[in-house]
Amino acid sequence: MKFRTPQNVQINPDNKFHKMIYLSLILHFVVISLVFVSIPSSPRRITFGPVYSVQLVGSDVALGRESSSLSDYIQDTQTSTSSIIKREVAGLDSAPIKKEDTNKLKIEKAIDSIKQKEISQGEGKSIAGSGVSASAGAMGASDQATAHRNEYIALIQSRVKRNWTLPAALMPKDNVETIIEVKISRGGNLEHIGFEKSSGNKYFDDSALNAVKKSVPFPPFPAYISGSHIDMGIRFHSRELR
Repeated sequence: MKFRTPQNVQINPDNKFHKMIYLSLILHFVVISLVFVSIPSSPRRITFGPVYSVQLVGSDVALGRESSSLSDYIQDTQTSTSSIIKREVAGLDSAPIKKEDTNKLKIEKAIDSIKQKEISQGEGKSIAGSGVSASAGAMGASDQATAHRNEYIALIQSRVKRNWTLPAALMPKDNVETIIEVKISRGGNLEHIGFEKSSGNKYFDDSALNAVKKSVPFPPFPAYISGSHIDMGIRFHSRELR
């Protein structure tokens, strides 16, 4: 048998080249996919040169040393700061103490000088008044007797004023005054009563007179008051009842 070749078919060299390119691309893709599939999931470390293994021993001890060094550093800083603060405070407090000491010394000196002046003046007065000491003692005794007499009179007046009343309807519109004269014996009895000054208002005068009568008997004289009787005037003013 004889095969006939078609005369009209023409082979294009460009088509062969394209087919080879496609095949090469397919082969590359297959190879690359196989490589990725074959690689394990955990990443591999790429190292250069020999590999050394290091074992950490005594990590707690290292941490303890670090912590101790940190605590020592903190304590050092605290002590340094505290010492600085103490020095500053001491420096601030020392200045006013010195000022106070100087002020106290000045005050003490001034007081001493004043005392010396008073002592010198007192000595001068004692020398000048040595000749009249007897007369001064006599005057002091009379002054004491007068003071005791005035105390008893004030006691009688306060007792009478506590018993003095006057209704508001009978109170005079104007300010008036009356003085009641009394004579009191040593035993406290009322020997005499009368008007040293009248107010001109009968109700006002009667109220003052009744106040004295209600206060009888009076307290007896104390032992330090001499004499058999005391004459005194008791003043009544309308302002005291308003």
